[in-house]
Amino acid sequence: MWSRLLLAIDQYESGQTALAFTAGLAIATDSNVRVLHLRELALGPRVPPLETPNDAQLLVDGATLSLRLAGVGAEGQARSVRADRVAHGIVEESVEWRCDAIVLGSRRLRGVDRLSGRGVREHVLRLSSLPVITAPPAADNGVHSPAWLRRGMADRREAGMPLRPTG
Repeated sequence: MWSRLLLAIDQYESGQTALAFTAGLAIATDSNVRVLHLRELALGPRVPPLETPNDAQLLVDGATLSLRLAGVGAEGQARSVRADRVAHGIVEESVEWRCDAIVLGSRRLRGVDRLSGRGVREHVLRLSSLPVITAPPAADNGVHSPAWLRRGMADRREAGMPLRPTG
């Protein structure tokens, strides 16, 4: 079916979930995996990146090692791109490496970002003719369901209180 998968990871929990998902997919399809992490550079010159080039490479090296330990042929690369070129970078890498499919993590955007299609996944879908596989979202991505909120809801549930304030 597929022999070459491109796994585009980020530094969030969604990247780790996509890594585990891709390992299973690669084993099932006997595929090799190219791990790609794009370090985002801000559009403005005064905003520093969230991570250093070394941090980005360490993320890729860890993912590659994890795949190899699972018995999957893997190699990886970290590059820096402007924030508005992430999807383009993913698609360019998939063409350059002659991939059969692209695997992305999911952070499940909410609200305006979701409605406007600003997510990387949506842009990759528009730009690439390859199948784009979205790994299931992490149970806790730390953004849309922070731990403090889940604890508060569990406390209210245990106390027999309504989950939403009334009144």
